Amino acid sequence: MTESQANQQEEVLRQFDPLHQRAIPDKDAQLAPVKKDDEKAEEDDEEPFYDFQKFAKQLQSPEAEPIVKYTKSFLRNFHTQRVLWAAAEQQKLVNDFKVFIYAKFLEYEPFKSLDKRNLRNAQEGMEKLVMGKLYNRCFSPCLKRLENDLDEGHKTDLQNDRLLQEKVREFAFVEPRDLDVPSLLAERLSKFVKLSGEELDKINRFKAPRDKMICVLNSCKVIFAILRHHKLEDKGADSFIPLLIFTILKGDIRVLVSNVRYIERFRYEEFIRGEASYYLNSLEAAINYIMTLEKDALAATADETFENRYQDNQQRIQQTQEATGSEEAVTAHKSTTTQSPLPSEYILHPLDEVTHAVIHKFNELFAPAPAQPQPSQSQHDQHAISADTLDVDTLARKIEQQEHASTLDTLQSMFPEMDREVIEDVCIAKKYRVGASVDVLLSL
Repeated sequence: MTESQANQQEEVLRQFDPLHQRAIPDKDAQLAPVKKDDEKAEEDDEEPFYDFQKFAKQLQSPEAEPIVKYTKSFLRNFHTQRVLWAAAEQQKLVNDFKVFIYAKFLEYEPFKSLDKRNLRNAQEGMEKLVMGKLYNRCFSPCLKRLENDLDEGHKTDLQNDRLLQEKVREFAFVEPRDLDVPSLLAERLSKFVKLSGEELDKINRFKAPRDKMICVLNSCKVIFAILRHHKLEDKGADSFIPLLIFTILKGDIRVLVSNVRYIERFRYEEFIRGEASYYLNSLEAAINYIMTLEKDALAATADETFENRYQDNQQRIQQTQEATGSEEAVTAHKSTTTQSPLPSEYILHPLDEVTHAVIHKFNELFAPAPAQPQPSQSQHDQHAISADTLDVDTLARKIEQQEHASTLDTLQSMFPEMDREVIEDVCIAKKYRVGASVDVLLSL
């Protein structure tokens, strides 16, 4: 290919690339309406409306058949045209499809008539549906058995997951003072760090980029709440990132690097902005700090007990490896004991249990119809199947009640001096958003 042909091809690709097009200044852009300050404040304060069940029902309508066909065609081609795609190729394919299908929403009912709020909900629903179908092909840890055949992008994810895990174990003994965390945060710090780590650890329970992003947001908001309580939020990253580093070291979250890369690749670009962008970048900065952390660099600013604490931790690591047989056995044990699905502890993000039931109801749209039940099947079994697939609303309410109770228990343990009724009132007012609830309770 000549240089002229290459330039022409690059220009064609550039014109087709919707992400590049958004970066080009538009002469009509100045005509776009400017959001008022109160509208921006409302967006920053509240999570956008999201109801996956509603999207599922919309997708089942006869008018949505073209949308279903487009989606089926994309998923089929993604799975059949190649066994393995490079990470960059996957990102390009998925994001281009989302740009395409979101435009088609404006052409076909019932999406064509939706207002901005419900259209955003449909876009979120489509992202969740598509990535749920492609998760095992796109999330690097799911491809671990094929590591020797993977592209550099997926390989690097897995290598950095291992490196981060090694560093977390090496510096698990680190105390807040080693990271220059202000001493005035000592009160309740362990509880806040524990809660923040638990929120971040939920990232492995979900497949949708939005759901994983919500875990990051809630983890960071817990940290930010204690900073705000002590009036340290104005120091920005200088106070926030050390606490986030400390949370990661104490939480030992599995495959965290791969989760961050997955969000960056497959979360629709326009949905990562403002607060979400800041927290995601902060998490990446904290991860990079830990992966490049060396003993001598940390010891240079630590107190005289650092060396003894470091050596004691090294002995604990060695004893653990000897007790389990190998480091791989520790990792395997953790994977088998923590991957079982659990309900989340608050109702900010969609429930995967409910989502599974909803998808099951219209899964025939994306897969061959199941065989008819044999006459020998009992009426009891048929009734059980029907109840399992149709009573989604009851399941959602039950899980929601469990999550609310769990959230109350967690916050009660953090604020034992407060009446449970007061904590419950705050949770209701803040829609059980953990970070926002903690922030209010600290101010009481």
